[in-house]
Amino acid sequence: MSQGAGGGRSFQVINPPNLLKQKVGSGGLDANAIKKAEKVFDSLRGEFEEIARGDVAKLSQAAAFLLANPNDIKKRQEVYMLSHELRGQGGSYGYPLVTRFGDQLCRYLDATDILDAKTLIIVKAAADAIAVVINSKVSGDGGETGRQLVDMLDRAIAMAKGE
Repeated sequence: MSQGAGGGRSFQVINPPNLLKQKVGSGGLDANAIKKAEKVFDSLRGEFEEIARGDVAKLSQAAAFLLANPNDIKKRQEVYMLSHELRGQGGSYGYPLVTRFGDQLCRYLDATDILDAKTLIIVKAAADAIAVVINSKVSGDGGETGRQLVDMLDRAIAMAKGE
């Protein structure tokens, strides 16, 4: 037992056993297991690209339909769900721009009650930006192409907001 500061009450320090460490051991991750996981992940990336191209085609069609029919709630929901799905997976598979543009579109739709001409331009621009990234396989930050797409969408959103 130890005494507290100033000779007051006594206390005892208890160090509980690290049960998690006992269960998993003290070694790091197995390098072979990491390599195996990376190979599986790389194979899934090709699958993602194929699925994403289909989702992008649906997103582009839904956005185009919304331009002509801005009051169609089901199409708006479809645009939102497709962009949400792409947003969630893009970064995981090496397409952070898809995540960024999907997030911008979802946030924009969340903040917009009425779809008007300005809003619909943003929907179309975001859908087009996602389509370019997936169809042209613009991975990572996209270099110059990525910067141009980011700038284009950011400017379109700023104009729609009146900035």
